[in-house]
Amino acid sequence: MVRWGCGGVRYTRPMQFPAKRWCLTKAEDTRRNSGDLPSSPHGDGIIDRLLASRAIPSGPLRDAFLEPKLNHLRHPRSMHGMVEAARAVCAAVRTGKRIAIYGDYDVDGVMSTAILWHMLRTLDAKLAVRTYVPHRIEEGYGLNADALRTLRAEGIEVVITVDCGVSSVDEARLARAIGLELIITDHHELRATGEIPQARAVVHPRLPINGEPASASYGELCGAGVAWKFAWMLGEAWCGSERMPELFRQKLTALLPLAAIGTVADVVPLKDENRVIVARGLRLVGQSGIVGIDALLASARVEASGADTEKIAYRLAPRINAAGRMGHAELAVELFTTANARRADDIVDQLGELNEERRRQERAIFEQALEKLAVRATNNANAKPRGIVLHDEEWNLGIVGIVCSKLVDIHACPVVLITRNKEIYKGSGRSVKGIELHKVLESCTAHLLGHGGHAMAAGVQIESVEKIEAFRAQFELEVDRLLPPVDQQRPPIDVDCACALAEISSTAVVREIASLAPFGRDNRKPSFQVDGVEITQARLFGKVTAASPRPMNLELVVRQRVAGREHFLRIQWWGGAAHAERFPKGSLVDIVVEVAISAFS
Repeated sequence: MVRWGCGGVRYTRPMQFPAKRWCLTKAEDTRRNSGDLPSSPHGDGIIDRLLASRAIPSGPLRDAFLEPKLNHLRHPRSMHGMVEAARAVCAAVRTGKRIAIYGDYDVDGVMSTAILWHMLRTLDAKLAVRTYVPHRIEEGYGLNADALRTLRAEGIEVVITVDCGVSSVDEARLARAIGLELIITDHHELRATGEIPQARAVVHPRLPINGEPASASYGELCGAGVAWKFAWMLGEAWCGSERMPELFRQKLTALLPLAAIGTVADVVPLKDENRVIVARGLRLVGQSGIVGIDALLASARVEASGADTEKIAYRLAPRINAAGRMGHAELAVELFTTANARRADDIVDQLGELNEERRRQERAIFEQALEKLAVRATNNANAKPRGIVLHDEEWNLGIVGIVCSKLVDIHACPVVLITRNKEIYKGSGRSVKGIELHKVLESCTAHLLGHGGHAMAAGVQIESVEKIEAFRAQFELEVDRLLPPVDQQRPPIDVDCACALAEISSTAVVREIASLAPFGRDNRKPSFQVDGVEITQARLFGKVTAASPRPMNLELVVRQRVAGREHFLRIQWWGGAAHAERFPKGSLVDIVVEVAISAFS
C-alpha cells in the first residue's frame, strides 16, 4: 500500500500547515504553470526525470549522488586552520594541559561537543575533558566573557570551541589576556567586517586556505561536520600518519552518527559532503557504541535500521533540543558523553518530559502570535504581512524560533518573535528562500543592540519596546523591498515532475524513489504533480482524545483512468480533517504528492 503525504488545499487566506505539502484544486490553482514542469509519462523513467529536475548530471556525479561513500570526502587538511589546530591540541594533550570544549545548546552544538570529547578521550583515555555549554536564556549563544573567566579560574588552559566562536573577536582578545589558549572550530557567518578572531587556530569551512578559495564541497558543513573532520585530523596528527591504527578508525566510524544527527538537525543542504556524512552516518546509528544514542532511539521508538532524516528531524532532534530550550543543554551533552546505560535512560526520560512541555508552550505561543497578527490585520488595509515582528513579555525565548518557522510557512515572509530577557529584549527570526535574514538585520542595526546568524535563521537583541517598534518599521520596509509583489507572495509549491498516477502507484517505483535519500534541505522528498484525479473515498482518521474529540487527519482514495485502465492511490493528509468538505466523492482535483510505503497498512 502506498501512502501520500499532503499538506492542504490552495486557499487565498493563510493556512496553518506546512506550506510545501499542498493539494491543489483545479479551480483554485492560479499559480501553477504545468508547462514548466518536466513531464514525460511515456519517456524517461521517474528517477531520470527526478535527477534532471535537480540538475544532477549523468556519469560519476550521478553515481556519487546515488551511492555516497566516505572516500568522496576531501581530506581535512584542505580546510582552513585544520592542521595547525590539530597540532596545537595534540601538543596540549601530550603536555598535560587542562582542556575545555566550549559548545552550543542546540543539537548541532551538542553533537559537536560529543564528537570532540570522544576523540580527545581516544587520544588519551585518562584525559579529563571539561565541557561547557552556555545557558540559552541566561548566557545566550557563543563565547561569553564570564564563562571564559570561570574556565580560567578552574585551571583550564586550552579552550576549543565547536559550532561557535568565529565572530567572537572581543572574547578572543580576552582569552589571550587571561592566559587561555583558544582554538576555534565553527561554521557560522563571520562578522560583517570580515574580521577573524585572534586565536591559536581558526577552523572554518568557508575561509580561504593558503590564499586559495575554500572548497565548495564542504562550504555548507554544519558544526558537527566540522567537528567530525577535526576529529579525523586529530587522529592523523596524533599518529603522525594518514594510516591510523584500527582503534582510531573505529572511533571515527562510531562518531559518524553524531555528525549525521547534527547535520540533519541543523538543516544544512544535504549535498556534497553533508550528503555523505548523513548517508553513511545513519546506516551506523545502531552501531556507535554510545549508550546515549541507543537510549534516545528507544525512547523515541525509532528502530536503528529505520532511522532516516525524517525520524531524526521530528523524533530525535526535538528531544535533544528540549534540554537547551526548556532547561540546560549540559543534560544532553552528558547523554552523549559520560552517561552510563542507567543514567542515559534517566536522561532520555527527562528529555521526553521537557519536550512535552515544549510542545505545550509552543502551541500557546503560536495561538497568541496568530491573535496578535489578526489584530494587526484588522487595523491594516493590506492584511497580508510583508515581514512580521511580534513581541510578548512572557514568551519563552527558547521556543519562539520554532513558532517563527510555522509563521513563515503560513505567510511566506520573514518573521522575528521577541520576548523580554532580563533587562533587555531578545528574539529569534526565520526567513524565506531568497531573503538573507542576516543581511536584513544588518540594515536594521541602528535599532538593535546586537544580532547574529545566517541567511535563514538569526537572533536579535533590543534595548526597549520603543526600539522594537522602530525595528519593526525598518524590518518591514527592508523585507517589503525584497519580497515579490503581494499577489505573488505565497508559500512555494515545490514540484519535481508531472506524471500519471500509474507511474507512482507501485511499491517498486516507490522504493526506487526512496533510493534518492537522505532527504532534507536541497534534496527534499520528491514531489509529483498528478492532474485530473477523481476522489472516490474520503474518511477521517487519527486518535480521539478529550482535547481532540474529532480525528485530525484526512484519508482520500483517488482514481485516474488512462488508456482504458483505472489506477488508484490511497493518500493521507496529516492535520487535513478540517478541509474534508472540500473533497466530495466524484470531484476532480490536481494533486501534488510525496510517496512512501505505508507503515500502517
